[in-house]
Amino acid sequence: MAFTFKHGDRVLDQYTIQRAVGRGGFGEVYYALSDGGREVAIKHLRDNPDVELRGVAHCINLKSPHLVSIFDVRKNEAGEYFIIMEYISGASLRDLLTAEPHGLGVAKAVFFLKGIASGLSYLHERGIVHRDLKPGNIFYDDGYVKIGDYGLSKFISVSRHSVQTASVGTVHYMAPEVGSGSYTRSIDVYALGVILYEMLLGRVPFEGASMGEVLMKHLTQQPEVDRLPAPFANVIRKALAKDPKDRYATVDEMMQDVLGVEDVQRSLAGFNPELSLTVAARAGYAERFDSPRPSPNPRPAERGAGWASPPPAPPPPIIGPDAPATPIPRRDRTQRMLLTGLMAVGMSFLSGLATAAVSEFRTEELAASAGLMTLAGSGG
Repeated sequence: MAFTFKHGDRVLDQYTIQRAVGRGGFGEVYYALSDGGREVAIKHLRDNPDVELRGVAHCINLKSPHLVSIFDVRKNEAGEYFIIMEYISGASLRDLLTAEPHGLGVAKAVFFLKGIASGLSYLHERGIVHRDLKPGNIFYDDGYVKIGDYGLSKFISVSRHSVQTASVGTVHYMAPEVGSGSYTRSIDVYALGVILYEMLLGRVPFEGASMGEVLMKHLTQQPEVDRLPAPFANVIRKALAKDPKDRYATVDEMMQDVLGVEDVQRSLAGFNPELSLTVAARAGYAERFDSPRPSPNPRPAERGAGWASPPPAPPPPIIGPDAPATPIPRRDRTQRMLLTGLMAVGMSFLSGLATAAVSEFRTEELAASAGLMTLAGSGG
């Protein structure tokens, strides 16, 4: 489908479109130049602009080197809305993971983790929950890790690379409680744990052939962490705890456990991002500004294969011998009752997705009870 605007179009006073960048939630993104020569990204809000604008209103004046800046919101003579943002020329974390399908290694993973945590901490201190943290929304540019799309509504997708359908985040990075309408900052801690796992091993902890299968794994299964070196196994277990009360209270607390290990500090101290990230930065930015990917396949290593294809061979262990997975202990009667309730919540959530493309989930009410605003706005 053709983009609305082309090279040379003046969609707003002072800005000229240079090229289309991609399509994402509710709109199209373009690379543009101001009359003074400033590079910007302009998002044209085509669908449900009121939903996105509510989220952006909380974020227009945020200032952090670890956030993609939102400069302004403008309306043209035709009544169309545009968000003017910082243009990022560097690679996304999704680009890097695609280029290195077996994982980024400890140093690079911790470098990204530290930058993401800094950006999240800044948001959380201001009462803002991202709600859609994922590799496609994280970028490296000029020495900094930056979080993007923190003011825009997002959808749930069946796969990390495909079309999305509801406004609560991408399913591979979605905390179990989201299905019941809970949007505290703990859902960002959970998503950060999933991203850390993926950076280290090259795959997400819970995969499946459908959104429902992935969601149920989030509700009922524990991540396999046997191949992870200290301290990452324990960190991920805690970050991905099913009950939010059992997770880290803050991302800063999570980082203390990661950086409290001398080997991790030494690895990070010797890491040069400019040398390590150059190749991936030239590889192209397929998911820039959350542009949809052509394949619905949730497993990067199986690109082009059908969903029924066998999973790829596991990558070599990060450290030590490749030990077999430790069986998940049998749950007692109380735990089974809890899981039954969680599964009921999951099925109810999926049923809701089938009847409404964009669901409110009482976001404002729930967020207010937690003392937090949610970024995706108050509804979508």
